[in-house]
Amino acid sequence: MHCCSTVTAKNTDNAEVRVIYNAEEVISGLQAPIVKDIESVWPTETGLVWSELSEAILSKDWEKAKEAKKRVEERQRELQRERESKGEKWVPKHFMYNKEELWNCSPIENWVPNAPIVTL
Repeated sequence: MHCCSTVTAKNTDNAEVRVIYNAEEVISGLQAPIVKDIESVWPTETGLVWSELSEAILSKDWEKAKEAKKRVEERQRELQRERESKGEKWVPKHFMYNKEELWNCSPIENWVPNAPIVTL
């Protein structure tokens, strides 16, 4: 793992150090999401767009992963060329770029808190 896979905090009162994030623990518990109704997924949904690549990585089929990534990138370039030929400008649907040069989430549902979300 990378040198920063564990984040610790030190109590300045008693010098006690505790782990506040352990990437190895988090990653080892990850499982691929299961889509029960593929028809309800938007064709631009990240999980769908990158699913073939994700499956190839999980199965450690690097050649298949490389080809899947290439197909996704080529499709993105194709869509960009189509937009440009129509004089359309791409505008993100769920994110806005603010004056402080940060991306902010514009949630679909009102109850979703604005990003970024940080927990300790």
